[in-house]
Amino acid sequence: MQLTTKFKFFQYIKRTVNFFQNLLNLLKLVLSERQFLYLSCILVAISSAVAVIVLKSFAHSVLEFTLYVGGILKLPYMNSILPIIGILLTVFVVQKFLDGSIEKGTAQIMIAVAKKSGIMPKKQMYAQILTSSLTVGMGGSAGLESPITITGAAFGSNYAQYYRFKYKDRVLLLACGVAAGIATAFNAPIAGVLFAIEVVLADMSVTAFIPLLLSSATGALISNLTFNKSMLLSFRYALGFDYHNTFYYVLLGVLAGFVSVYHARMFRKIEHLIGNYSDNVYWRAIIGAGTLAILIFFFPTLFGEGLDGIKYLANDEAGFMMNNTLVEKFKTNQWVVLGFVALIMFVKAIATGLTLGSGGNGGNFAPSLFVGSYLGYVVAKLINLTGLKEVPVGNFTVVGMAAVLSGLFHAPLTAIFLIAEITGGYGLIIPLMLVSSIS
Repeated sequence: MQLTTKFKFFQYIKRTVNFFQNLLNLLKLVLSERQFLYLSCILVAISSAVAVIVLKSFAHSVLEFTLYVGGILKLPYMNSILPIIGILLTVFVVQKFLDGSIEKGTAQIMIAVAKKSGIMPKKQMYAQILTSSLTVGMGGSAGLESPITITGAAFGSNYAQYYRFKYKDRVLLLACGVAAGIATAFNAPIAGVLFAIEVVLADMSVTAFIPLLLSSATGALISNLTFNKSMLLSFRYALGFDYHNTFYYVLLGVLAGFVSVYHARMFRKIEHLIGNYSDNVYWRAIIGAGTLAILIFFFPTLFGEGLDGIKYLANDEAGFMMNNTLVEKFKTNQWVVLGFVALIMFVKAIATGLTLGSGGNGGNFAPSLFVGSYLGYVVAKLINLTGLKEVPVGNFTVVGMAAVLSGLFHAPLTAIFLIAEITGGYGLIIPLMLVSSIS
């Protein structure tokens, strides 16, 4: 009886999919080429947005479930144990269900555009969701945004292949999937469009704007309708610019450039070091994840994406990040807190390299925001503690995110408008432009 019910359910799903495919084939005959492209970019955006919702919700659910189980079992050092389990599970899934390999990082999108005629493997439509949610959801020190963009690009690419779009439109639909993914993940439609332009579409004509705008707006709308605010990175309070602080923002931009170089080089070095450590993928995962676990034991804020830590810094409450650490008793000493935050800023590159090199899946987008916020906090707090001037810590924290994001991804427009959108206004547009271009 139960098997019959399941069979009927799958038959219903199959009939529904066939109905929509036939409907789209009919619309392709009725609509003009341009009209069908506009309809397609909205459908790709919906698919990409749904994938983002599944990915973030699944990662969030994995995290809540594992912490709930840990609370029941009362296991000590649970935050250090979870990443090891998550990375081992990720490696198992890759080996058993994904042919032993999975492409990581937004570079895969650019390779698909430049060398593979905009064609991406079908497995990328689900592989990134499954593996990155296990890695990051269980505490791996990486981000979900790169898997999100790869998933969106894969949806756009495979949709275009199925309906036999030309190369130019296939690449455009791939970019639409990327734009919708970023717009959904951050509720930032302008940043979604700009990221697709800066990172994916090197040669873009004016006609590409409308599909990108439609896709990004669709993603942002779905984000508004579905996401809980706690799952998004946002700072909804007034942030204003004082021109007297211009010199210090310029200084932040310069430092961000150097920190971006350090992060990129250290991340690659650690990832390659662990990635080449052993031919046995499980042994490599144990060594890499075990080292990551030690780092998380000393610096708990390295657990997962670390978005809560960014919010603490923006509110000038960095002392909370020292709870349950070996230096907790010094959390009222501002100089110790400053040193603790600065140390985490440099260690983050090592933690992300260990996460990905040991077999986990994730990206560097969220880590760049993480490192940037820590840098902004350190610069502002150092200026304040030395008595040079009183500068707003929150402003420098959020502007620092744009600085390092721009430095790492070479995408200044994305950095500027992403931070402007997640802060709910353009009060910091001048310092954002300064630090992003300098970095």
